[in-house]
Amino acid sequence: MAEENSTGPDGFAPDAIVVGAGLAGLVAAYELSRAGRRVLIVDQENRNNLGGQAFWSLGGLFLVDSPEQRRLGIKDSFELAWQDWTGSAGFDRED
Repeated sequence: MAEENSTGPDGFAPDAIVVGAGLAGLVAAYELSRAGRRVLIVDQENRNNLGGQAFWSLGGLFLVDSPEQRRLGIKDSFELAWQDWTGSAGFDRED
């Protein structure tokens, strides 16, 4: 039986292949990388759209007045966050 070539054209030989560059895939790849593994991520989108559905969710992961914001001196509040979110989402009516 012939030995299979497990390297790509550039000589990169991943230890793991992560399918999907959504939030779960990126976290999996990050953790594998931290553990010393060489990781290849494949996704149907290009690099500009990393994050999968989280990229398109308009703030589905929404932190307001977080410790990191306070540490950096960023003033935030529920009201400011709501203004920002509704403005970027393009809502055109009050409910």
